[in-house]
Amino acid sequence: MAKADGLLKIVVHDYSGHPGQVQLSRTLASRGHSVAYQHCPSYVSGRGAVKHLPDDPMNLRFEPFPLNSDFNRYSVWHRFFQEIQYGIKVGRHTAREVPDVMIISNVPLLAHAVLAMNLRLRHIPMIFWQQDIYSSAIGAAARRKFPIFGSAIAWAADRIERLIAKSSTAVVAISPVFLDKLDVWGVAHKTTVIPNWAPIDELPVRARQNAWSDRMGLSKMPVVMYSGTLGLKHDPSILALIAKGLGESNPDARVVVVSEGLGRKWLEQWRLDNSADNLILLDFQSYEDLPMMLASADILVAVLEPDASKYSVPSKVLTYLCSGRAILGIIPYDNSVAEVLWGNEVGLVADPAEREKLHEAISELLADETHRHQLGQAAREYAEREFRVDRAANQFEAIFRRHDLLISGQ
Repeated sequence: MAKADGLLKIVVHDYSGHPGQVQLSRTLASRGHSVAYQHCPSYVSGRGAVKHLPDDPMNLRFEPFPLNSDFNRYSVWHRFFQEIQYGIKVGRHTAREVPDVMIISNVPLLAHAVLAMNLRLRHIPMIFWQQDIYSSAIGAAARRKFPIFGSAIAWAADRIERLIAKSSTAVVAISPVFLDKLDVWGVAHKTTVIPNWAPIDELPVRARQNAWSDRMGLSKMPVVMYSGTLGLKHDPSILALIAKGLGESNPDARVVVVSEGLGRKWLEQWRLDNSADNLILLDFQSYEDLPMMLASADILVAVLEPDASKYSVPSKVLTYLCSGRAILGIIPYDNSVAEVLWGNEVGLVADPAEREKLHEAISELLADETHRHQLGQAAREYAEREFRVDRAANQFEAIFRRHDLLISGQ
């Protein structure tokens, strides 16, 4: 039933705490809606400003939902119980609050399934903001790790995510590449494609030499940087290959990887085994330092495995675009972010399968300051033109109206 005053009680639950979801919450609150933004601080990732700021409206509140320990994404049994526990915990809280609608993003599959069941039982509308097709990622990993019964795991994951999508009032997909799967699941008719964005006002362009680069000792040397999660869909050996090549051809250059987790640990061991002092490994930095950190790079690198292209979009590239720095996407050409880079001439794309060409691409770009400047300027101009949180908020409110949550015209 539509609200008489056109204002809603909204929960935005983004497990990862990503900047775009936080910005959408602030924007919806600025329009008068009562908004609770929720995330899981136990999940190790780069985050946005997930706290109340001085200019935030009083009708916006932040509700962290920590686990009893850090999220163990690589232990099957530990993760299973953590996800179930998390879904129950958030579901109970939501049942007490009774929002008009809950927008759910980045929540692990089992936790989301438990939460979705709770919402359905209590007739609370749910919008599934699909950032990845998790079941496809789980299926690909299961088939690699468990040749005998991996297909059964893949089938189960697909059925669970299909049920989540079918039980949702609406689905928001971040890329049209997801539509084929959503059509198979029978939910394409209630899906809206809203591409991700980065909060450009929070990510100003900074000087190449700044307080962060001075603090890290990176101001006077060429820097190739990767920032973000290094999970199963990101091959850390590509970053090792870049470090190895530059160590031989450009010893003054540094490869900086800002990440935590399994891929970071693999790089730590590789660095030790190969005495690769030009590879610098850092934990995730504060959101306040993010603009200076990205500005410290001459080249920003994104990585995505070929078999992940149909179910994942490396949204870290959107943050890169705001920095005004040259970007090299080592990602399949059919990925929607690759199309943004080469289609708008705001970055370069290299095929991750053609590893022998990566060193040449990096070296040529490091040697060509003019080209790097042109790419960085075009990237920032693209971000300023395309990244509009108001546009996304309008689309979400249109979904609310379409499903009789908001009165038409409000």
